[in-house]
Amino acid sequence: MSILNEFPAFLLILMRLTSVFVVIPIFSYRTIPAAVKLGLALILSFIVTTVLVHKQPIQFNELYVLLISKEVLVGLTIGFVSGLIVYAIQFAGAFIDLQMGFAIANTINPENGATSPITGQFLYTLAILFFLGINAHHMLLNGVLYSFSLVPINQLSIHLMDGTTVHFVVTVFMQMVAISFQMALPIVGSLFLVDVALGLVARTVPQINIFVVGLPLKIVVGFILLIFIFPILFIMFRSISDSMTQIMIEYMKYLGGTP
Repeated sequence: MSILNEFPAFLLILMRLTSVFVVIPIFSYRTIPAAVKLGLALILSFIVTTVLVHKQPIQFNELYVLLISKEVLVGLTIGFVSGLIVYAIQFAGAFIDLQMGFAIANTINPENGATSPITGQFLYTLAILFFLGINAHHMLLNGVLYSFSLVPINQLSIHLMDGTTVHFVVTVFMQMVAISFQMALPIVGSLFLVDVALGLVARTVPQINIFVVGLPLKIVVGFILLIFIFPILFIMFRSISDSMTQIMIEYMKYLGGTP
């Protein structure tokens, strides 16, 4: 088969992989040069094309532009849904910062250039290092390549707005919120007790400036609690890593209509 016959399929595969790398965790980091992402997408696209070009033949026709739009949409949604569960880490950090008094101080997130909570960015950086340590990026790549079997490139229709697909995304979002509450609860709950104790001190000893004493105390207690719950956090990072790949595969099954 000539290169011209393989090029339509190669371009569709490249569109999906490039779109995935824009939003998927780890690979979407802005500190990774765009040339590296594009080079990785080109290499993977070439590998996938040699496998799929005979199983899913593609020709240039009037529907090809729609197929390109579909591939971009599929890639963006797969990357977003697979990363949704990871955002629970930053969400938990926002809760912790709110109780520790760090809510007024945000940092620039190197992933997307936006501001993010200090503790959330710290936990997110630890999670990314943990994911790299257990080769979670390899599992993500395997899931992305598996998507070409679940959502064929020559299939124009996808079940994006289907009721079961929307319900699955909402369920994943609720799971993300639940995980963030579980991660933040030990520190938030303990700092709430510190607030109660400070309130009692303020009522019994009104001469003490509770605002001057309370803020440093809550910061110190928050850091001590973070040190103690680190083992639990890494266990949850492992659970999030496993869930991330599973969620991505399940979402692709819903998109392809084979849940």
